[in-house]
Amino acid sequence: MNTQTATSPARNSFIVSKALTTFVMAAVLTAAANQLAHTADSMIVGHIVNTDAVSAINLVLPIVEVLNCFGFLIAFGANALCAQAIGSDDKERVAKIFSSTIIAVMTIGLAVSLGLSFFSMDIVEKMSDEPRLNHMAFSYIHVYAMGAWLQMMSYGLSLMVATDGQPRIVTKSVIIGAITNIIVDILTIYVLGMGVEGAALGSLSMFIVNIIILMQYIRKPESSFSFKWPGKDFFSIFVQNMKQGAPITLSNSLMAVTILLLNHIVLTYLGADGLFLWSVCLQMLLLSYVFIDGLIESLFAIGGILVGERDVKGLQILVKKALMIIGSLVTIVIILMYIPGLVGFMFGVTEPTLATELNRVLQIFALMLIPFAVTQILLSTYQLLGHEKTSVITATAQTVFMVITVWITAEVEGVELWWGFAVGCIMVLALQICNSFIQSRLKHNTISSITMIPNDLGGFTFDRSVNYDEKEVSLVLNDIDKFLKHAGVDKQSLFEVNLCCEELMTNIARHSVGNILKHTFDVHIYINDEGIFVTLKDAGKPFDPIKAGKMADKNIGSKEHPYLGLRLVTNIIPDISYKYMYGENTVLICRKND
Repeated sequence: MNTQTATSPARNSFIVSKALTTFVMAAVLTAAANQLAHTADSMIVGHIVNTDAVSAINLVLPIVEVLNCFGFLIAFGANALCAQAIGSDDKERVAKIFSSTIIAVMTIGLAVSLGLSFFSMDIVEKMSDEPRLNHMAFSYIHVYAMGAWLQMMSYGLSLMVATDGQPRIVTKSVIIGAITNIIVDILTIYVLGMGVEGAALGSLSMFIVNIIILMQYIRKPESSFSFKWPGKDFFSIFVQNMKQGAPITLSNSLMAVTILLLNHIVLTYLGADGLFLWSVCLQMLLLSYVFIDGLIESLFAIGGILVGERDVKGLQILVKKALMIIGSLVTIVIILMYIPGLVGFMFGVTEPTLATELNRVLQIFALMLIPFAVTQILLSTYQLLGHEKTSVITATAQTVFMVITVWITAEVEGVELWWGFAVGCIMVLALQICNSFIQSRLKHNTISSITMIPNDLGGFTFDRSVNYDEKEVSLVLNDIDKFLKHAGVDKQSLFEVNLCCEELMTNIARHSVGNILKHTFDVHIYINDEGIFVTLKDAGKPFDPIKAGKMADKNIGSKEHPYLGLRLVTNIIPDISYKYMYGENTVLICRKND
């Protein structure tokens, strides 16, 4: 079947943009607090211990990245699947995915913690032959390893709660956790003199605080998550989680490999002082990743729900906005790197010659950040859409090209290795765009030539942004009636869907107040062989039409019985759900074929 879109004014970006902005603000604050907690370890030990302590923590950063990868593998894919299940209102599947994820995190996380703690010295000695750094590196990772499972659990719960429309709760938990981390750092490093071991304890304290706060929300009735023993479905859900999370896990695993190889190259060509310069550059890259990670989480949460709602247009708007935002945010980091002396002061650099060299290196390194960020957003979009091969190729190419270009520039006389970072990232982005363009042509332009988002899903689609005006609602309802008839909807379904849209849309326009009246709400209808799926989203105050309809049912016969129209809606189509997510009311109506 061909897609049929209304000929009236096109759907605008307000609702999707508001959801993205709401999520991104919270996600970036969350990622910033997370990164601040880790960067605080380096900054505090740099000022209180010495610059070698900064290098030692950087030396074992690949191990921390590997731990992140376990969290990605178990939780990131599960979160994307949960988002799609929430979008399609499959409560039982949400419960089983959530429960399977918690079980997997507990068992795998504890095994990883024990194994890493036992072999930490052997791992450090294989990563570096620099005696000046190895002892401190071991002291840090040996303590950190004991709480590896806490890191994985904290990450998984954060993703789930944010996807459930509560990113601000995650932000709150992480900010409180980050403050706890800094306090514990100061107490253990400065007061008790524990050095890098105190920094590791500070990080673990942050994870514990996160878990405690997030579990309070999980237990509330409004949470979409509940524990349901998955039984025989555990293995199949676990495999799906792994498959969905594999590309992003590979990307982060390769990041750990990249850091490890680059540490070796820099040590070989520039020594311990060069490693310090690279450590600071890496911290600025990770600061950029605060914004990148926030947007990636937004893409998987909001994008997963849009996929579940079969909303291609919304997904196109989402990715376009994400690319615009990431360019703006990463530019902020670049500006910081061009302010003389600022970054050096942050990491305790007092020697004038080293400070001057750091300023020069940062200005070269900054050139890689924009192409690196755009590549990450596109890679995540491919993964969300199920283009696993493209995601794997892109993630692998990013590591290979960066390491090779840095090594080649280090070998070429008269050329500094710092230029290799920018060259590698630009080459990967260029190849990524070329590949997606070729894929689009091979599939006869049924997908976007850059983002690979499908142009349609093969059914009938109605997309409209509507002003909060009852007269315009009436005109749109006429268009909906024509659309349903054109799609060949039977008379009974035609009557039911028209009535539900009329009551719900009129209620949105009639009862919305304040600044929201200057904007619009969205109506999305998708019809295929499975049935009719209607999604209504508005940015007004929280209002549950299902609850209002039930209240009207109880008040029949009394003098006060508002929302009788909503009572009809809940009685006619029982498969209707409501959720307040990302600052928006979302109503999903499913009229499935028998």
